[in-house]
Amino acid sequence: MSARRGFLRRLASRAVTLGGLLGHFAHRRRFFLVPLVLVLLAAAVLLAATGGLAYVAPFLYTLF
Repeated sequence: MSARRGFLRRLASRAVTLGGLLGHFAHRRRFFLVPLVLVLLAAAVLLAATGGLAYVAPFLYTLF
C-alpha cells in the first residue's frame, strides 16, 4: 500500500508542476508555448508507456 501512496504523491507533485507551468504561461500571455509543452508531454508519455522500445525511436527522431 505504501508503494501505491508514494506513486500517487509523485504523480500529484508532477501535476502541480505542470499546472504551475501552464499558469505561468497564462499569466505572461505566452499561449503559443502550450502546444510545445503538449507535444513534449505526449512524447514523454509515449516513451514511458513503451519503455523506450526500439520501434518508437524512429518516430521520435522525425519529431525532433
